[in-house]
Amino acid sequence: MSAQKLFVETLETRRLLSASLASSVFNSTVKLDRLQIQADLVKFRSDAVSADVTLLSDRIALRGDDVAAATTVLPLIAKLHADVKTMRIQLLSDRLAEASNALRDESVIVGDLRQILIDRGNATALAADHTKLTNDRITLQNDLIAGLNSRIATRQSFYNTLFADGQAIGAAVQTDPNASAKLKTDAAKWLADGGAKLNTMLADLNKLVADRTKLVNDLTASQA
Repeated sequence: MSAQKLFVETLETRRLLSASLASSVFNSTVKLDRLQIQADLVKFRSDAVSADVTLLSDRIALRGDDVAAATTVLPLIAKLHADVKTMRIQLLSDRLAEASNALRDESVIVGDLRQILIDRGNATALAADHTKLTNDRITLQNDLIAGLNSRIATRQSFYNTLFADGQAIGAAVQTDPNASAKLKTDAAKWLADGGAKLNTMLADLNKLVADRTKLVNDLTASQA
């Protein structure tokens, strides 16, 4: 996992936990929503790490197969790596934009919590303060959802390109006269594992969107 990715995902977890610890009393539905999102984040990171370990093992196996001898394959692998790099740069930009928006929202929420302390003993002011706090927490979740949707859109925009790259590599490995039987087997596994990672990450992001949307709905309902 890259340092940038680790930073952003750690920030997201800290944001969720700090909001929970600093929160006023929520109903049980909202509390369960928050716990589910924490579980989603843990699963996302776990899936990413597990897939990266598998792909690293695949790449080590390929290096031992004298992949350089398969001259028709190397340029195609280089193209796949270049396309993956472009996707990762765009995803990093998406995550940083998401983090920036969330930090801005958190700053507002900290101000709300401070105002609640100032207004202690003033029931009318506290009622307005708590309404504003809930609305600002809803804004935070909506901005996080927008960030997730941006990352999903980026991944989807690259899917056809990456899968086409993989198919081209698979075809070249099967026809290259210098490709060994083991290289053919290892390349097929590497490509399958890469495709599985793309699908798993997309599924995890969609789950986060669904669960954050539920939290927004339940926060809105809690105002009643």
